Amino acid sequence: MKKTIKTTTIALAALVLGLTFTSCKKEKIKGCTTSYATNYNSTAEEDDGSCSYSAKIIFWQKAASASTWPLSVTALKFYFDGQYIGSCLATESTSSAPGCSSNGQASVTKNLGNSKIKTFSYSIKDQNNIEYDSGNITLNAADACQSFEMQ
Repeated sequence: MKKTIKTTTIALAALVLGLTFTSCKKEKIKGCTTSYATNYNSTAEEDDGSCSYSAKIIFWQKAASASTWPLSVTALKFYFDGQYIGSCLATESTSSAPGCSSNGQASVTKNLGNSKIKTFSYSIKDQNNIEYDSGNITLNAADACQSFEMQ
């Protein structure tokens, strides 16, 4: 009888240990798994919804566009999302769309929060605050750098 109890106890202990080790699951590393997010975590195995995004917008004009401003317009001031972001001479131009490392005539990087796409307002005024162009621009974090050619 003692042998049966001892064997049963050992078997029961082995079963408990076996269940303990097999029921342990490895916890997945959570974080932002979107590669173009500002807080991308390359070791994350599961997206936890914490991704945040940003995008840059560059304003620029070709020489042909720069020559179409009225003679009274000597400078351009740029506003994005209601905030002043820079200015340039109305005659200032580039021959082609500037690259991401450039600033064109004016540029700004906007925090998009946890949205991959967000729409902002813009306005272009002259040195006397007369508005010559305005509208909306949609920034897409997947395209971290976008350009806006003034016409």
